[in-house]
Amino acid sequence: MPDERPPELALTDHLAEDRLETWGEIASYLGREIRTVQRWEKTMALPVRRLTGGPDNVPRVFALKSEIDAWRRKHEVVKSATPSSEHAVPSTAGSDPTTATKKEEKSPSLLQRRSVQVVLVVVITALMTIGIPKLVEWLWPSRAVLGVRPFRNLGEQAEAFIPAGLTEEMVARLGQLHPDRLMVVPITDAPRAARVSSPNVRVDYILQGTVRRISDQVAITAQLIQTNNQTVVWGNSYERDVKDLLRVQTEVADAIVSEVFNKLPHATAPAREVNRDAYLAYLEGRYFWNRRTADSIQKAVVLFQKSIAADSTYAPAYAGLADCYELLGSAPYTAMPPRQAFPQAKAAARKALELDERLAEAHVSLGYAYLAYEWNFAGADREFKRALELRPSYATAHQYYGYFLTAAGQLQKAIDQRKTAVDLDPLSPLMASALGEAYYQARQFDQTIAQNQRALSLDPAYAIALVNIGRAYQQKGMHVEAQAAFQKILAVVPDDPAVLALLGHENAISGRRDDALQAIAKLNDLAAHRYVPAIYYALVYTGLGDRNEAFHWMDAAVNERTEYLIYLNSDPLADPLRGDSRFPALMKRVGIPFNR
Repeated sequence: MPDERPPELALTDHLAEDRLETWGEIASYLGREIRTVQRWEKTMALPVRRLTGGPDNVPRVFALKSEIDAWRRKHEVVKSATPSSEHAVPSTAGSDPTTATKKEEKSPSLLQRRSVQVVLVVVITALMTIGIPKLVEWLWPSRAVLGVRPFRNLGEQAEAFIPAGLTEEMVARLGQLHPDRLMVVPITDAPRAARVSSPNVRVDYILQGTVRRISDQVAITAQLIQTNNQTVVWGNSYERDVKDLLRVQTEVADAIVSEVFNKLPHATAPAREVNRDAYLAYLEGRYFWNRRTADSIQKAVVLFQKSIAADSTYAPAYAGLADCYELLGSAPYTAMPPRQAFPQAKAAARKALELDERLAEAHVSLGYAYLAYEWNFAGADREFKRALELRPSYATAHQYYGYFLTAAGQLQKAIDQRKTAVDLDPLSPLMASALGEAYYQARQFDQTIAQNQRALSLDPAYAIALVNIGRAYQQKGMHVEAQAAFQKILAVVPDDPAVLALLGHENAISGRRDDALQAIAKLNDLAAHRYVPAIYYALVYTGLGDRNEAFHWMDAAVNERTEYLIYLNSDPLADPLRGDSRFPALMKRVGIPFNR
């Protein structure tokens, strides 16, 4: 039964309880921020208790109000908090509980009235002087935006992955520092760029630099430019061993925070020394993973394995390996059966988190394994949100959380998450294409085409964009254009089973039945020597109007644990099947509520 008592009584009953269950409740009771009371626990013996044995065996904190009150009296901490006192350490010298109690009891109503009067005078004066917009900006300053331009390679072209990887790692490192005050985005390397590709984000500072590798040594220069006047506000150069690149990233990040955001409290963990072979292999692996072809992903697998062989304690390499296996087991790559790919991906992600629980990349990897393979929506939601908590400016986390929301049927929220990913990584054809796919699921086909054409402007060879454009043209009834998009991919990779199936479906619905049947024959030939997902056959038979065969292959896809089944509830390609009683039963097996 819902509690129908007035909120005031419910709140009074709650406050009457002596137990504070979380850091948030403890901080609220003390009138401070969470980080402040956590610091007080370490430095001033704030009485916080812990329980173990909860979910995932994560310790839970709680405190008793009676103990907190006693501690507060001892250290003369008053309940009311002000911004100026937020970070003050409570005094212990000469503390007198009796004196503190007397201070708290001294004319509280008078002090409150005077405080209100002062605040009103300040607010009214500010409104008259600077206006409401300026006042809001003064009270709640917006985040500064730091653009990271790709570091230029001054060395051999074959080692271009080093500056590319360093740039990506710098974006990640800086994005973890102060997400509430600092937004970090990659930007174009054009000399005049003061704005990222997204019109929604204006850059206040630009970090740029150069990299040259000579044997095991790396020479790095870095400059920070303020865009409103093109002033160089900070610069430095480094000559280090490759194994010290992580430390260089930390030094650059700390220098930027010190120079630009010197009023912010910051404490960064010292960067570890990494095995040079492990780090170089990892950077090269990410370089190929980002290219997003079946061949490049398989190259990345080898490189991440090489990184792990060089240093078995380097957590990012395990996360990279997990990402590779997940893509290889997913459409449209499908180079491995899901039952072979995803268990390896999950094991690698868990290993990464065992080594570094705060690695956002690994939480994304584990979340996608939960979502796409285990169909564990609660676990996926938890992992994606944890990744976003650790790195709010991590574009891939927003992208993959968008996948989760698509599967959950929350299509507008999925679009919003992928828009955020584009804002955070505006130069990525992957992010542009992923946003276009979200529009496709929401049946906004013109937007699908526009976003994927933008992806092609960033990378003309980006095949996923052509796949999405072909699917959108097909839904618009523009069959000639759809066939042209699919044929353009097949001209480069003629045996790609995903594109063969899409073209077969297109031929079927446009009346070219013989060509559609030929696509099925071609899939059979490929299946003799490689994995061909059952859902590809179902796609062609759906186009042919053969529901019995389509559902036969859909059942096989469920047994294979095909990842694309989680998106089927909103994919327009499945529209001909929705009226069949077998479709909601199929969605139920995947754990998705059926929406007509």
